[in-house]
Order: sequence, then C-alpha cells, then structure tokens
Amino acid sequence: MKHTAILLSAFCLMILAGCASTTQKLVDNPNLHFADQAFPGFRQVEIESEEEVFALDDYMRDFVDKHTFRVEDPKQRIKKLVAGIFDRSHMNLLYVSDANTSARDTFHNRSANCLSMSIMTYALADYAGMDVSFQDVQVPEFWTRRGGFSLMNGHINLRVMPRNEHNTTYVRKGGMEVDFDPMIFKVRFPSEGISKRRVLAMYYNNKAADFLVRQNYAAAYAYVRSALVAEPNLSEAWVNLGVLYRHNEMLDEAEGVYNLAISINDNRSAQENLAFVYRMTGRDEQAEAIMAYLQTKRTSNPFYHYMLGQEELDQKHYQDAIEHFREAIRLNRNQHEFYYALAKTYYQMGDLVATERYLRLAKRRAIFDQDEDRYQNKINLLTQL
Repeated sequence: MKHTAILLSAFCLMILAGCASTTQKLVDNPNLHFADQAFPGFRQVEIESEEEVFALDDYMRDFVDKHTFRVEDPKQRIKKLVAGIFDRSHMNLLYVSDANTSARDTFHNRSANCLSMSIMTYALADYAGMDVSFQDVQVPEFWTRRGGFSLMNGHINLRVMPRNEHNTTYVRKGGMEVDFDPMIFKVRFPSEGISKRRVLAMYYNNKAADFLVRQNYAAAYAYVRSALVAEPNLSEAWVNLGVLYRHNEMLDEAEGVYNLAISINDNRSAQENLAFVYRMTGRDEQAEAIMAYLQTKRTSNPFYHYMLGQEELDQKHYQDAIEHFREAIRLNRNQHEFYYALAKTYYQMGDLVATERYLRLAKRRAIFDQDEDRYQNKINLLTQL
C-alpha cells in the first residue's frame, strides 16, 4: 500500500508537532541539504520572526491583568490565569487541529491546536511573570488525513512554575502541567523539556505542511527551510522536506533527507517515505523490508489501523476500511474519530441505520462541544431523509 506520509505538528496537528525523542546524531550544516534553486520565489515568502510568533497586544495584556489582579500568591496566580484560558465563557476557544497561528492570532481567532494554544499560553504566562517551559510528549504514532496526505501528529504541553524573585526562592514550586488535549490525561505519557527555539521550528514546520497540502511549494519550502535553520535536528522537518522534494520529482534529494531524519532518531515516518522512494526507483526488496519492520512495530497501535482505514475509504474500498476501523476500536474504544469514520463508511455504502448508530457512538465519546454539536447536526440531517 502506498502512503504519502507527512508529519504535522501536530496534535497540534498538525503537520508537525514534533514527537522526536533523544537525538542520536547532530546535523551540523543543514545548508548542505537545501535546494534553493528548485523553488524560485521562496525568498519572497514573509516568515514570522520569533518575536512576532510570541508577541502580545494590549488586549492580551489586559486579559492577564484581569485574571491575576490582586492575586499575590504566585501559585494562585498560575491557577487563576490557566483557569481563565480554559474557561470558554472568557475566550470561547475552539480546538481546531490545523489552526497553526501565532499567539496573537490564536487569542483573537479563538481557535487553536495544541501547538498554537501552547505558544499563546507561554506568551501570556511569561508576561504574567511565571516560569514557563515547553514539554515534548511522547505519544504513540497518530495520523490524520487531509488533502490526500497522511499527516503524522506529535504533541507538546507546558510546565508553568512560580518565578524566583531576587529575594524569594521556592524550595517546592508546585507548578502546573498545562495540556490542551484532554485525552492525554487518560494515559500518562513520558515527556521531555524542549526549547522555545525548537517550538518555533515546529510552528514553521506545521506551516510548511499546510502549504505543502495546498501545493504551494515555494511557501512550503520557505517555511520548512526556516524550521531547519532554527532547529537542524528536528527530524520531522527533514521528513517534510523529503516529501516536498518527492512531489517535485527530486528523488535523490528526498532519499538523502529521509536518511538524515532516520539517523537523527530512527524516525518511522522517514522510513516509510524512504520505502516509497525505493518502490519508485525499482528497489522493491528494500522497500518491503522496511515496511515489514514497520508493520511489526505498528500492529498494536489503533491509530495506525485508523490511518489505513482512511486510505481504504479514500479508494472506496469500504469493507477493507470497515475492518481497519473496527480493529482500531477494538484496540481503543474511546476515540470518537474511529466511530465517525465508520459512520462515514456506512453512509457511502447507503446503510443509514448503521450510519446513525455510529454517529451516536461518536457523539457519546466526543470531548469538545463543537464535535458533539457536529455529530448531533449530522444525526438531525439523517432523520430528515
């Protein structure tokens, strides 16, 4: 089966949020792997600076001041600010997986994914005088489908602590871990601290993936190049660069950066994309060896079966799609997306009874209000048929 995998920040979804673990090899000179001449016009793309991505305006400062006014205890200040961010009555924030926006745009658009929410919260908490750090959460491989691509998602969250003042030291700071994906609270995944610079690279990488899906290759190259200049060891960005090269028939260059991503942290998406290049260049035996290895690593991952089901659904192979979605549910019964995928499949097959059944099951497991409302609207439309 041919996959066109691409990393997306992820849960933060989107196209790349980064789920890299400990680096094994350092990339000293990313410029050696760029192909500027192949993407004329990329220098005309305006890339947001780090200051612009994390900038606050007066409305955001007022929001912080309002929620921390007259709260002297640093731990209570953290709780009040975080509660204000989560409180829909204050900001009415909606979770949108591909909303890759700056702190300011996230605040005013009131829609975000975990990466943009984390960036916004970092900026707000920093202004409030708190110590804030990003954490890369080691979630299982998780894919979504968009524009014919399989998008690999990573996940990050925040650690917020009282800031030590010149005359005050907190022996036990008692900070908070702030996570914008409620599913993470059901399973405790390991995490590691990452730099603000790395998060900026993830943001650029997500933007690159967005443009790649839209086939705006000059903009995609501009953003993924910026991601790798900011953080040369972000393996997911090398994968996205490889996908970009492959879509521009630069197979040798794609193969090179896929191997580079693998050398950094044994990146599985890079391995799968490398297998795809091997198939395209007649090296079927090497491709099959990679895919067999990945299969042994992925069979117990429900999101892998979900991705395969989505690909079968795209090709109108309905029974095969159903088998994959059912296997995903067998492995994890709490993901509303799995039930919705079955509902879509049965709808395409003309089975409206099964469609409604799985829509109701999806609604029952929905976490966010907008997902629950979306499923109810679809159920209402079905009952009118």
